[in-house]
Amino acid sequence: MTRTPPDALAALSQAAAHHAAGRHRLHLVPSENRLSLAARLPHLMDAAVRYAFPGPEDGSENWAWPGRQDLVDVEQAAAVRLGTQLGADFMNLRPVSGVSALTAALSALAKPWTVAYNLAERDGGHGSTRFIGTRLGLQMKDLPVDPATCTLDLDALARLLGTGPRPELVYLDAFMCLFPVDLQGLREIVGPETVIHYDASHTLGLIAGGAWQNPLAEGADTLGGSTHKTYPGPHKGLLATNDAGLAARLDEHASHFVSHHHPADVVALAVAAAEMDERGPAYAHATVANARRLGAALAGRGFTVCGEKAGFTDCHQLWIDIAPLMDAEDASRRLFEAGIVVNAIPLPHITAPAGLRLGVQELTWAGMREDGIDELAEVFTAVLRDGQDPAAAEARTRALAEALAPETGPGEKVLRVALAAAGIGGAA
Repeated sequence: MTRTPPDALAALSQAAAHHAAGRHRLHLVPSENRLSLAARLPHLMDAAVRYAFPGPEDGSENWAWPGRQDLVDVEQAAAVRLGTQLGADFMNLRPVSGVSALTAALSALAKPWTVAYNLAERDGGHGSTRFIGTRLGLQMKDLPVDPATCTLDLDALARLLGTGPRPELVYLDAFMCLFPVDLQGLREIVGPETVIHYDASHTLGLIAGGAWQNPLAEGADTLGGSTHKTYPGPHKGLLATNDAGLAARLDEHASHFVSHHHPADVVALAVAAAEMDERGPAYAHATVANARRLGAALAGRGFTVCGEKAGFTDCHQLWIDIAPLMDAEDASRRLFEAGIVVNAIPLPHITAPAGLRLGVQELTWAGMREDGIDELAEVFTAVLRDGQDPAAAEARTRALAEALAPETGPGEKVLRVALAAAGIGGAA
């Protein structure tokens, strides 16, 4: 008789099989990253099943939830560390995801029936922003974008606003991004009263590592986003600002939209923040260098890489207009059969229904450098341009993946022990 019910064993076995298969693939989805063994450990601890709220006065024990001060202290220390990395005096770690942070920000920063601008989905704006903003009573309008530069068209925005009233909020929500925003120019157009919120979900790790614009230093009033894309943390969110009044509004609204913000994730984020202090600058700059190198390598092999005139990208993302070779979903399927995971997704400013959105942050955090990027470009070329059987290229991909995450690594050893303790042997 096992210590774990059969149905639970079946679920664990299936998840373990998924894990084992994923280990042999290269993941180039821009919205994912790896979590270190140290950052995974809090989910095996008591923190995973407890609430943790600060007391009525900062730093004091909350006797409605006694015995949680250690977890509260970790959260406060993590907030300070993240604030230093992002250049923020006020940090809120209550959001449980990027959309959680988005919802709290939209609610806190603009009153119902006022005007708020964001990026249209066709221009790379997040699909949830318009829906949530409208449900909160905001009058949501499109920010103009210049297809040639893949960023805001400030001249068009100035003409659009004319001499009329300025919007209450500009929400910069690019989940499709290649190049930074001219925040100083945007501020000059919208004026000092408009709140500019920068959703840094995709670029948070690059900001923390100094390889991307620092929004709070360049004109944004507030910043938010998820912590698991270029930032190698858990699936969680945050909000940040240097304005005490805006911080109070964000805190109030976040506290109502999120009642419990998962202490194990907070501890995992604290671990990731410490890792970023140690590795962040080198990792962030290597991520951008890897993305540009892959873009140049693919363009040199005949692929249509967006943003080529501007150097392909200034962040972790690359956009490939694959239509001249094949349908994007077919390309994604062929790459998956070769052991490479990518997004087949509508891309801004291309005529095809979809293209390939690549992100190199996970591979870079795992340690991939120039030679691996060059080999990756060769596999893309063999499978998508030259028509090689994807199964024949899979061994090359597997070798790259094994070099980044060897089966003998400490994380795999810990997982095997944990699975064995639950009644599953040799599953990892």
